[in-house]
Amino acid sequence: MQIDFSGVMLTVENHGCVYTVCTEGELFCAPILSNGTVNIEEFDIVDFWDSGADVEELEEIQSALIDMMKRVGLYFQQPMAV
Repeated sequence: MQIDFSGVMLTVENHGCVYTVCTEGELFCAPILSNGTVNIEEFDIVDFWDSGADVEELEEIQSALIDMMKRVGLYFQQPMAV
């Protein structure tokens, strides 16, 4: 399965990783290596309940990434019917 990442990334040093979202808004992370780099081939989906991180903080990270994508036109959300 091919996953299309947004290209928008957020470094969270106290988590030791870089977060990104796919074009559908799913949250992924990759570890920051000892030399300070990130291998983009290591991005893996974040399991909110099994990650060891605070779920609310992960949701804030995901929302921030989606907001950044919207600002640069990389994320489109279908309007809700009223």
